[in-house]
Amino acid sequence: MASTHAREGGQLLQMGQPQEAVRSFQKGLAVDPDDVDCLLGLVRTYLSTGAAGEAEAATLRLLKVKPDHAEAQAHLAMLRAQAGDAEALESLKALASAPTAGYFERFNLGGLLLDRGDLDGARAAYESALQVAPDSAHVHFELGRIHLQQGNADGAAFHFHRAAEGAPQEPMPLLMLSRAHAARGALGLAIQAGTLALEKAQGGMRRSVLEDLFRLYLTGGSPDGAKRVAQELRQLEPANTQYLYLHGLAVMSGGAFREALALFEEALRLSPGSWQALQALSQVHLALGERGLARKRLEDAVALVPTDPGPANDLALLLLQDEAYERARPVLERVLSAHPKDATTHLNLAVAWFSTDKAACIRHAKQAQANGTGVVREQAERLLKQLGA
Repeated sequence: MASTHAREGGQLLQMGQPQEAVRSFQKGLAVDPDDVDCLLGLVRTYLSTGAAGEAEAATLRLLKVKPDHAEAQAHLAMLRAQAGDAEALESLKALASAPTAGYFERFNLGGLLLDRGDLDGARAAYESALQVAPDSAHVHFELGRIHLQQGNADGAAFHFHRAAEGAPQEPMPLLMLSRAHAARGALGLAIQAGTLALEKAQGGMRRSVLEDLFRLYLTGGSPDGAKRVAQELRQLEPANTQYLYLHGLAVMSGGAFREALALFEEALRLSPGSWQALQALSQVHLALGERGLARKRLEDAVALVPTDPGPANDLALLLLQDEAYERARPVLERVLSAHPKDATTHLNLAVAWFSTDKAACIRHAKQAQANGTGVVREQAERLLKQLGA
């Protein structure tokens, strides 16, 4: 049975108080230097705080008392493998594949392989860990991350949901569940999970959740929700001009163009180098029928970021509509010098050459067709058909 200090330290660690946990374990070791539970508690606590040196020292001390302690062996192998010891990695693999392997042997191997970019190996190790701890929130969370990286949003959503069930007070599984739902196109479920995460989030995590919710509301066509979130972000960080810009986007998406104009102008005043604010201002001016002002804003934005596809293509479209083809071409060519496969830029450049250089038009239209998707590809195909190419 664990000693009083070991039990107390374990409770403090679960409560997220690692320093107090360490003190409790050390008190226990002052009474009994060979207290295995206190030594193991020290190892787990140091690992949880990333104190690798202290964790290894505590592990070696534990193994001196109990040389066959499987979890301690797994922790030592992981720590040494992280330090570049190839033999330690093989030892950990052997420990994890043994018929008697427990949770930590399998979980540690998964973490190590994940850190090394071996997603398939890590996934297999974590799935093995589920055999001995099927409800482990940590394992389900890591499997969710792997599925998301591998493009399996449905699998990611399943595991993040299980992780959220296993750690109901933690916001991160819910935030990741929200992202998984968004990746699979389920915006309603994504907003629902994000809202639940927000109820539990504090500090920097709260900002991350709010930023995600802003994007979800804006993508989902809910300007009121986006505006509400942007206002909360501004309350958290009143001096953050990016949040002022987001507020403007939300207002603009709701059709309140004069209000959006004021917000973007304020963002530009506070951050004169913000080409995003200039581009947004051009969109507002266009919505208000102020074409000359829109063009001037885009010219200023392109001067700041001449190779960024966004403002350059917006400016090129205005120039093409005004039949100013010769002025549009160099704007687009600068973008292609940095982004040679940008389909939208190729399409607009094809249009710019349509009336004067059939070969150049065909060349760029074919690039747009090869690299584009959706409307861009359809327009490129239509252009090529007109040219008989």
